Amino acid sequence: MYILKNAFQNLYRNAGRNLLTAGIFLLVITMSCVALVIYNDADAIAKQYRERLSTEVLLNVDERKVSEAWEKDETFRKPELTDELIQKMAASKYLKKTMYSTQMEAVADNLKYTTPTDYQDMEIQRAGEDPAKTRIPQYTLSGYEDVSQAEPFRNGQAKLAEGGTFPAADNECLVSDTLAELNGLKPGDTFPAKSIYYTDKQGDPLEEMTLKVSGIYHRKYSEGETDSDNEIFTRYKLLIDPRYTYEPTFNTDFYLKNPRDLHAFAQEAYAAGLSEYYSLSTDTVAYDAFVRPIEQMCVISMIFLWVVLVLGAAILLILSSLLVRERKYEIGVLRAMGMKKSKVAAQLVLESALTMAVCLILGIALGSLLAQPVTDMLLADQMSRALSGPTLAGGMGGTSFGGLATDNRPVTHISAALSLTAISELTAIAFILTAAAGAVSAACAMKYEPMRILRHRN
Repeated sequence: MYILKNAFQNLYRNAGRNLLTAGIFLLVITMSCVALVIYNDADAIAKQYRERLSTEVLLNVDERKVSEAWEKDETFRKPELTDELIQKMAASKYLKKTMYSTQMEAVADNLKYTTPTDYQDMEIQRAGEDPAKTRIPQYTLSGYEDVSQAEPFRNGQAKLAEGGTFPAADNECLVSDTLAELNGLKPGDTFPAKSIYYTDKQGDPLEEMTLKVSGIYHRKYSEGETDSDNEIFTRYKLLIDPRYTYEPTFNTDFYLKNPRDLHAFAQEAYAAGLSEYYSLSTDTVAYDAFVRPIEQMCVISMIFLWVVLVLGAAILLILSSLLVRERKYEIGVLRAMGMKKSKVAAQLVLESALTMAVCLILGIALGSLLAQPVTDMLLADQMSRALSGPTLAGGMGGTSFGGLATDNRPVTHISAALSLTAISELTAIAFILTAAAGAVSAACAMKYEPMRILRHRN
């Protein structure tokens, strides 16, 4: 009890010196509170965006290598992406999702079109193949594993009319409102369609497919964009069925969990059999616009926290040793009166703890008040840097960054709220600082002998 009572009295008697220590404590706790609040809240939002956002892998043909190979051998054809290879690549742990798509030029003689229809035949010759007799295409069949994820629907350019549904069965499709009105089509109606090729690569006749309308879509076009009302959306599997297609053309969109995993994913892809004539890259514009500014905020706040803690701790330790030197006569008297070294040390630690307890409460209060304006200022600066690069293109209901469509919007506000996690972290910081300052004070006090202190005083 005496130690506690004496500790309170010493705080009052040595008010000037203790206020200096308290000021350092308060500054460290307040700045730490601001940094921790920003880091915790920004990190939580960054995690949310990482879960919703993924980075598209761009699979490109290396035209230089293809050209060099063709010059050596005019019959050369670049290796095609097989369904087996795509399935292997899609199984990568680095991917968040994989979207399959394909396209087929087709004819449907029973339908009317907004543009004049030519029913004549023509010849198409692919590299390394004999000429093939085909029809002039009347419309484009676009197949997706999930039609709702087709780019026009993702970015809001196309919308499904009321009463319709996205294709669930392989033979279901969506037609444009223009095509539906011209032909009197409605959900549930069917019509025959066929590839522009008469036979497959082996010379076997291709079959006619029957498409069932599951819904009608309306599409808005920006100025200068070509009207594609003859585009029909259906399921991916229908267009890779060998009974209906000359040769399936795969379009697969891979989305990484993190753009930093591109190299690892590329190594997996080449090991799985991807040809050297393909190269992998990422469109990081969307990731940089949404996640990178928040990640930078986390980095800045963490660096600031460590700077504050290191400098604050260093100043406190030096100050504690200096204050003990000034109080060595008091320590000598207490020791001469019979107080044990351990009790003297305990009193010094207790004084630091009482000072820190008051500063912890005040620091949390001040830090929570300063956190929001500092967060707003830091976020505004980071977002201005991010959006000064590739700019967002206007969309209807979504945003497009560098060709990557997303329903998300850049973060414009982060609520800097003090959480129980931040309070517990600040308490731990206060405990460590108190223990360090008390340990230095106690160590300095222990080395003084009472009789020598009193003799030097006289």
